[in-house]
Amino acid sequence: MSMGRTLYRTSTRAAQPLLGLWLRRRARRGKENPDRLEERFARTRIDLTPAHLVWMHGASIGETRLLLEVAERLSAGNPALHFLFTSQTQTAAELITRFIENSGLLSERSRYQVAPVDTPTIAARFLDNWQPRLCVFAEGEIWPNLIAEAHARKIPLALVNARMTKKSLSGWTSWKSFAQEIFSSFDALIAGDTQTATGLGELVGRDVPCPGNLKLSLSVPEPDNADMQTISSAFIGGRKCLVAVSTHEGEEEWILDAADGIEPRPALIIIPRHPERRDSIITLLKDRSLSFSVRSKGEPPSSTDDVLLCDTLGEVSLFASLANSVYLGGGHADGVGGHNPVEILRLGRPVFTGPHIHNFSDLVNRIGHHPGLMIVETADELRRAFPLPPPSVELMETLEESALEPMRVTLSALEGLLEVSPS
Repeated sequence: MSMGRTLYRTSTRAAQPLLGLWLRRRARRGKENPDRLEERFARTRIDLTPAHLVWMHGASIGETRLLLEVAERLSAGNPALHFLFTSQTQTAAELITRFIENSGLLSERSRYQVAPVDTPTIAARFLDNWQPRLCVFAEGEIWPNLIAEAHARKIPLALVNARMTKKSLSGWTSWKSFAQEIFSSFDALIAGDTQTATGLGELVGRDVPCPGNLKLSLSVPEPDNADMQTISSAFIGGRKCLVAVSTHEGEEEWILDAADGIEPRPALIIIPRHPERRDSIITLLKDRSLSFSVRSKGEPPSSTDDVLLCDTLGEVSLFASLANSVYLGGGHADGVGGHNPVEILRLGRPVFTGPHIHNFSDLVNRIGHHPGLMIVETADELRRAFPLPPPSVELMETLEESALEPMRVTLSALEGLLEVSPS
């Protein structure tokens, strides 16, 4: 056992007696569901899923949305499979639960739990409870105790659409023996960008495939035409429409500044990345003396409103389809690194985003020279360019061509691991 793993294992074991206090404090601050704290300790009151279980874990919305679609495609070819999904955030929990309820393939053979805290005891209890045939982690979710415990039990492990920043890779490199021990435990490593493929390849001493970002392969839900017409008539009227999607703290203020300078002022729809931030956004709108309606409160929007605050989940396609242009958050917020523009582009809507988009640098380098995607640093740049022209035919063709390989490689790898895993 490497020194790094020994230190991690020892420190997480020592911290376990304090977890109850820490989690209750987080629950009081709205960062944990108080009714699900027992799940953080891998204690469950529900019937455990039967054999042929695949455990899929992602941190938040982006990763879990990806894993849900991978699970649907896996289940289509293997009706015996069951799935357990775990995540770290309440927003992702809501998304997963709703997706499962509405999925014909997953509704009867899937469960959701809050992710267990990564201590040696809890990791062992979690795997004892569920006994998965396959463990699938997405993007950058690396939990050493859970990974090591699964590897010791000879449960196949996969890391799909792996994406790491230079800082993260540098951190792992400084603990190289620990990194080799952890990443070599994965039976399948599939990178979502070339930077991660190169970095992980150097750590594990083998080639790491990089078929492209798996999010390119996600299906785009078609919005309901009747819903679009209702919102267009009630709220947009004859105005141009600007939709801000997946915004973070500070970005609502940024897009409001941009909208202030557009004449005539467009109808503005704001969809925050984390709906629980609604109160701070409402305060911001009130401070600016703007008229608005809030989607989750059932307030009917009016064509005299300046803003429609959409603090609900699963409606990005609906509202983005109404836009003349979309502002995609994450590119002006500290430490986020941008969000995936593909879903919006594939709806035929042009996208503005900020300059800090290192999470999608491969993708932006590939498609950024096509009309339909514009990186803006200042609000004035957005004002002058709004509305953007729609994505070009060439861009749409590039996106379609890029969508096939990431999912094909991922499914092939996971199906191969299921074939060799014990029943």
